[in-house]
Amino acid sequence: MKTKILAIIILVICYKINFAQEVENEFQTRTKIDLSFKPIKKVKLTITPEFRFDNELSLDKYLLEGELQYKASKLIYLGATYGLVSNLRNNKDTEYFGRYAFSATVKKEFGRFEPSLRLMYSNYADDDVDNKNFLRYKAGLKYDIPKCKITPFVAFQLFQDLNEGGLHKTRYTLGADYKLFKKNYLGVSYKFDYYNNEYLNKHIISVGYKIKF
Repeated sequence: MKTKILAIIILVICYKINFAQEVENEFQTRTKIDLSFKPIKKVKLTITPEFRFDNELSLDKYLLEGELQYKASKLIYLGATYGLVSNLRNNKDTEYFGRYAFSATVKKEFGRFEPSLRLMYSNYADDDVDNKNFLRYKAGLKYDIPKCKITPFVAFQLFQDLNEGGLHKTRYTLGADYKLFKKNYLGVSYKFDYYNNEYLNKHIISVGYKIKF
């Protein structure tokens, strides 16, 4: 009996190792600048140029994105986003395409905590599947550390494929913003993308600079 149990355990371990070897892990680095200002009351405009690098730290894509956000009430924020993407390809012409999204966000401060919920409709799932329709469900939480310039945050996001049905991927985010001086912030984050229907994981390190005018 002990021999059979040991054999089963070994088989399970071998299966797990084999499965882990089949999963492909991609690594990506991103850097961006967020420029935000309020042209009129209750309206915020954010312009974001971003550069994305592949596993070998070679430039893979660059984006220019604009987001218009309207504060509909004390809790609800409505947003519209449009971006232009330049997809660099080896031995081929650069590919250009546009992408858009519409969102509704609910957030409120509870002491030093700020939870938020966001529902977004978009024609992209970040950068891996474009020209499809997605619903994206996101829950986030920020914490304002007393007498500290660092604001950590976590987020959880689901990408639902409306064309084929089911979940496309799940994203986990961990990061922090550091206040350099008035209205200037340095942000760092790590994103882990788990693909529900593929043997693929994506690891994304992002470094950004935020300026609020």
